[in-house]
Amino acid sequence: MALYDAFVSYSHLRDKPIAGALQSVVQTLGKPWYRRRALRVFRDDTSLSATPSLWPSIEQALGQSRFLILLASPEAAASPWVNKEISFWLEKKGPETLLIALTDGELAWDEAVGDFGWREGMPLPPVLTGRFASEPKWVDLRAYRAGADPRDAKFTELAADFAAAIHGIPKEDLLSQEVRQQRRALRLAWGAACSLLLLTGVAGWQWKVAIDQRDRAEKTLAAATRAANSLIFELAREFRNRTGMPMDLVRKILERAQELQRQLAESGETSADLRRSEAIALMDLSRSLLALGDTKAALTAAERAREIMNRLLAGNPSNDSWRYDLSVSLVWIGDVRRAAGDRTGTLAAYEESLAIVRTLAAADPGNARWQAALGANLIKVGDARLDAGDRAAALSGYEESLAIARKLAAADPGNAMWQLHLSASLNKVGDVRLDTGDHRQALVAYEESLAIMRSLAAADSGNAEWQRNVHVSLDKVGEAREAAGDLTGALAAYEESLAIARKLAAADPGNTQWQRDISVNLDNVGDVRRAAGDRAGALAAYEESLAIARKLAVADPGNAGWQRDLSVSLNNVGDMRLATGDRSGALAAYEEGLAIRRKLAVADPGNIARQADLVFSLWRVSTASDPAQARAVLREALAIAEALAREDKLTTAQQDWPKRLQEALAKLPPEQAEAR
Repeated sequence: MALYDAFVSYSHLRDKPIAGALQSVVQTLGKPWYRRRALRVFRDDTSLSATPSLWPSIEQALGQSRFLILLASPEAAASPWVNKEISFWLEKKGPETLLIALTDGELAWDEAVGDFGWREGMPLPPVLTGRFASEPKWVDLRAYRAGADPRDAKFTELAADFAAAIHGIPKEDLLSQEVRQQRRALRLAWGAACSLLLLTGVAGWQWKVAIDQRDRAEKTLAAATRAANSLIFELAREFRNRTGMPMDLVRKILERAQELQRQLAESGETSADLRRSEAIALMDLSRSLLALGDTKAALTAAERAREIMNRLLAGNPSNDSWRYDLSVSLVWIGDVRRAAGDRTGTLAAYEESLAIVRTLAAADPGNARWQAALGANLIKVGDARLDAGDRAAALSGYEESLAIARKLAAADPGNAMWQLHLSASLNKVGDVRLDTGDHRQALVAYEESLAIMRSLAAADSGNAEWQRNVHVSLDKVGEAREAAGDLTGALAAYEESLAIARKLAAADPGNTQWQRDISVNLDNVGDVRRAAGDRAGALAAYEESLAIARKLAVADPGNAGWQRDLSVSLNNVGDMRLATGDRSGALAAYEEGLAIRRKLAVADPGNIARQADLVFSLWRVSTASDPAQARAVLREALAIAEALAREDKLTTAQQDWPKRLQEALAKLPPEQAEAR
């Protein structure tokens, strides 16, 4: 049985107002007085719970809908998401249940060719070419694109075309029924008012009050729980993207909202949907807490989300969507544990998630959603194995993921998402090849990935995310060329990437990610120029990067990521000043970077990456210090490194840190010599 009567597919860029108004009228037109709505209409802004995996949720809603209403416009025709939704609908349902509302552009049926007249600026997605056996009925809503009052009689009449088709009754009958329902509701309202005057019997009256109060309490609890889940989700997203707010205040607000959510969930019986939305809100909260650097609280929220999904599955173990949600929660637990340096826990969580999606994929090999999830999980497990130094196992997982991605992309070459998966898998394979010294094969993988991203970006030049992916792929190519000694080729790739980052940032100055991308690119350019002996050029690039990093960190002092980026830039500037003989300038930069990393390590003592950063900064300070200061900071660094080594927390590249720090200490003059 279908869960939704209709699914609304539209361009979010321009058609949100009209989509909302149309949904409101279609789902309430002709409804009985005692029901909230006559039809259930899916629109992602109102129906879709917060989810870390958007397309699978949309795909599920499409599969559970009887009709699809397309808001046709040039923007919708150019939207990859709308095209993907229509493609799915045509494959699974056919064009007979597809209804069209024109919100912009021109539509004209060509009887000679038996299709719409296709031309530039066509408001229909290309996938609909030749799919109609005869001219379909479509409704002109262009006059209401900016929004409509659901009480507008003309708009209601137009919307009735869709509601009547979905109900399967003539439009005139539906509108007559609407009038009858309104009159009946009015009569019932007056009748109820009169009847109340005639009610007698204290017992009967008390019984009704009790029932009303119970129903009202249950509805209020459900509404409050839904609101709390939404509050958690929205606050988490807002604070993650908001600059300039004190970290402690943000954490306190999130904690109080989380406690409200927990109390509401435990105060009475809640539906499975509410519990699931609670779990998804908790995962988003966990992401924001991790962004704040609070790994302990992030892990607590993630574990609570997993517990909820486990309880839901215990009551319905055959629900594949919930099993998938559980796998997503396990992946996020792995992500948090990875950030905390818990390699064993990370791998365990990822592998448990992988086992779930392997089962889903094996049970339904033709289900692209499960295959894509399997590929994504293989990458996560590969990442964890690479962290543990097991490059062979990591490469095996990445190559299995690559094989899945190639198969999906070959089966549906026009699907941008599968092309993205293929590009990501190629990058992962390239990363391991590069790490093992196979520069040639790394470059082959990176350049294939770059070609995919260039093709996607060329097909949708206005898509900023595609442009950024080209920028990321160019960085990968530059890294491989730099490792192979091709400094000229590396610099060309990095500078092309930098040009893209500058263009994106200029188009959206408030986007901090674009600003950070410029800073990272400048660091890459500085690295190549330094390797080529161009110290002045390297220092100029590093100092421009530092200025950007400082601006981001000042605007959002509670953002641990921005603070760490600032410390990296300070170390780079310190390196170049030391190389040019400016020892005091180098020491000033190193010490400022060290102060930042001390603060980050103290704020999150369980975060192994923060401890490793502290070791590195102490080491850097020693290179520009006098012997007494150098000895003090090296001893501190050695103590931390040895503690990490005892707990098996050092990565493969860091395994020799204790030995190298001991050697650096041994090279210092004796302490007695310092005293003289």
